[in-house]
Amino acid sequence: MSLPKTISGWCMWLFFLWYGIGAFVALPLFGMIAGILALGYAIFAAIGK
Repeated sequence: MSLPKTISGWCMWLFFLWYGIGAFVALPLFGMIAGILALGYAIFAAIGK
């Protein structure tokens, strides 16, 4: 497995990791952090970073 090379790739990878862990463990500020990562992916994918 290779690591992401773009910021949007990292945001997507971290979003799914955070969401997957959140399914089993009650995480503080789960929704806010998941939203920030999803928004980060959308913005950085749109601008190509």
